[in-house]
Amino acid sequence: MLKNNHVDSKKLISELEQLLDDMHRYSTTVDRYVITSSTDIHGKITSVSQAFCQLTGYSEKELIGNKHNILRHPDTPTEFFAEMWQTITSGQSWRGELRNINKSGECFWVQLQIDSIRDEKGNTVGYISIEQNITDRKYIELLTIRDELTGAFNRRHYNHVLPIEIERAKRDNKQLCFMMIDADNFKKYNDTYGHQEGDEVLKNIVATLKNTFKRADDFIFRLGGEEFAVLYRAENESYAQSIADISRSKIYDLNMPHSGNPPYGRVTVSSGVMILKPDQQYILEEIYKYADEALYKAKHNGRNFVSFHDTEDDIELF
Repeated sequence: MLKNNHVDSKKLISELEQLLDDMHRYSTTVDRYVITSSTDIHGKITSVSQAFCQLTGYSEKELIGNKHNILRHPDTPTEFFAEMWQTITSGQSWRGELRNINKSGECFWVQLQIDSIRDEKGNTVGYISIEQNITDRKYIELLTIRDELTGAFNRRHYNHVLPIEIERAKRDNKQLCFMMIDADNFKKYNDTYGHQEGDEVLKNIVATLKNTFKRADDFIFRLGGEEFAVLYRAENESYAQSIADISRSKIYDLNMPHSGNPPYGRVTVSSGVMILKPDQQYILEEIYKYADEALYKAKHNGRNFVSFHDTEDDIELF
């Protein structure tokens, strides 16, 4: 009996050694190939995988104790991270795509999921993220959805995004605003200053819109020629109106000379906005139509103006 026990113990030790060896190989494989990091509840990095270090260009020593903002891309708005932090601190998982900067200053994209780390009592003691490098895919994707001249999203992406964002705003019970923007007397600008200068104006308009609409769920499109659009959420109509007029004012304040645009003598834009209510169903084609009608009113009112569609009028719904 003792002999059998002795044999069983040796077998058990052998199996445990094999298990530990397998676990070590598995751990090494994960460390080498899985891009992962963890933080404490304050967002300070507590561990990183070898794959994470390889992607970012930073050593483990350089990362531990730092926050992930060491990788933050300057074009990513603060609101994006505020929304992310609010989600994970409420106990929910966060999933999304993020553009970062590595140690060499090069841009890379990741698709990531962040989850809470909990102790035996269920208390959150930190957060863990698992990431996938999607840089190559993202660059190819951006080539197909971006306007080459201005960097704004193109009309193809507008057609794709609009129905998705309408449904998302409904789920979140948020108002969604669709604003059409047109550069005033732009044909006269090209005739006077030339198309090369005209291209610079279009790029400046988009850069100003990007500097105004900074939220992660704001979309800026170039629909064609000098016609642009912005899709943005609004907590209330007051915000919808103020941010639209701020964008108009910022473009006016660029003071780009335009002798063919009296009485202003500079480049101006006119805008038409339609506010979509979360409790209503809309015909997609009508959204463009009514925003375009509001834009026409802005032009009729003397240009350099923002006009809102009156949703109490003859709006067509499903």
